Parts: sequence; structure tokens; C-alpha cells
Amino acid sequence: MAATMRPGNTLLLLLAISSALLPLASHAAVPNVGSHGKPLPPVDPRIVPFCNQTHHPEICINSARLYAGKLQVIDATNVFNILIEALQDRIHVVAARTKAMSQRQTSNKVLTCIKSCLEYYNDAMDNTKEGVEAFVARDVGTFVTRFSSAITMFSTCNDGFEEFSLPNPLEHHNNRLMNMAGNCIAVGKMTFKDVY
Repeated sequence: MAATMRPGNTLLLLLAISSALLPLASHAAVPNVGSHGKPLPPVDPRIVPFCNQTHHPEICINSARLYAGKLQVIDATNVFNILIEALQDRIHVVAARTKAMSQRQTSNKVLTCIKSCLEYYNDAMDNTKEGVEAFVARDVGTFVTRFSSAITMFSTCNDGFEEFSLPNPLEHHNNRLMNMAGNCIAVGKMTFKDVY
């Protein structure tokens, strides 16, 4: 069966190729990289077809670029593996930054929200680990449920600030984590061909 390119795939392929020629210097693309002057690795064009099938292809590509180079074979399972590694690394980085932020807070309401978010990040990490276990066990229902629960944890962190009508210093991080977890679901489901 011949593969057809979805609209926008050509643009993303062009983005991947141009990114390979001009490594990005932005540390926002991936956790803890670029902020110390270390250039990001080029995008491996083999990940693009998988990332194009997610809701957030650019985040998928940028999440995978640090990890794809160590793989000889790129398939849906390997792309899932590098996306989950990127997600878990990002959770660790955001949690560490959030903990540091809590030590500088003078507002009790903000501190309450931040402490709650730290608990949510721990819960989200546990959910992703359980999701990976379900992925390995080929339990698609638990796999999707665990990663969806991780997304809920990031969203609930945002809700705490909204409830107190406070500016949310973690919103950007939480939104990115939600998108990364959603990409893990999308790519992981590609390996459950008998179900989807």
C-alpha cells in the first residue's frame, strides 16, 4: 500500500533538513541544552514521518533530536522510547527548577501552588513509568490511561494558579509537558496495530 504525505509533511521534512544544516541555539527546544552554548544535534530525518502523525510534530521533532542519534534503527517503538526518555528528562528538569523557585517565594499562595506542582510532577513521573510498563506488556488501555493521567497532573498544576488568580510561572513548562506526553501516546499507539 503506497504511503501518502499528509498536508504539511513536506514543510516539516524541509524543516528537518534545514535544521540539520543549521543547528538551533535555543535552549527552549529541549531541556537543559543550548543554555550552556552547546549546539543541538541535527534532526534525524527518519523521525519526521512518525512525528508528523502526532498533534504536535515540531515538539516531537525537537524532543527526539537529542536521542535519535544513538539509534541505528528508527521505528515506532524506538521513537516512542526516545520520546518517553525526553519526557522523563524534561519532568526532572522542570521539577528541579520548580523546587529552586519554591525557595525564593515569599507569597504563601504561590508557594502552596508550587509545592502542589512538585507533588504532581512526582505523580506524573510515576504515571509515565506505569505507562511504559503497560506499553511493554502490550496493555493499550492501561498505557493510554497512565499517560493521560500524567497529562492531567500537568493540567492540575496549572489549575492551582488559576484558582487563586495568580500568574503561573510554570504554565509554559506544563503545556509543553502535556504536549510531549500526548506525543508519547500518539507514537506509542502506532505500535498497537492490531488495536488501532
